[in-house]
Amino acid sequence: MPLLIDVFLIVSILLIAYLGWSAGFTRSFFAVLTGFLSILAASKYPYQEGINFYLIFVITALAIMFAGGFILRLVNFFYMNTVDKAGGAVLSALVWIVVSVNVVVPTLTHGTHALDGSAQKTIYKTISNKMHSHISIFKDYVPPALERKVLERQRINDEKQEK
Repeated sequence: MPLLIDVFLIVSILLIAYLGWSAGFTRSFFAVLTGFLSILAASKYPYQEGINFYLIFVITALAIMFAGGFILRLVNFFYMNTVDKAGGAVLSALVWIVVSVNVVVPTLTHGTHALDGSAQKTIYKTISNKMHSHISIFKDYVPPALERKVLERQRINDEKQEK
């Protein structure tokens, strides 16, 4: 199973890097920036009742996308396509590594004991250990779906022990 996880990780990183190469750095950067800033702006808006949250999200996303389109025209004007494409491949691969190591692989392997306790060195474990040792915010992060499953499993175990 750990070999399958490593194969999945490598193949998905290569696919995402290719997609990033196709999109370019400018599009990839503004896509990521649009998501983060739109959520941030909508969550900071003081009147979040009704549809206001979604309107602020959409307006912020459109404004950032227009800015990204302008920057993309400048990049094309200055003939920086190869640099832009290489940057897009790197940015997309880095974002996917963070997402897959912290969310996708733990979610797919939850409950399979594929990652527990084995001393076997794998690409996934190496990346995960390095990332968690250098970026402490990822160490304590648990995807909400996994947290619900773990809490449900603990509740069921507690009920069994009480009987």
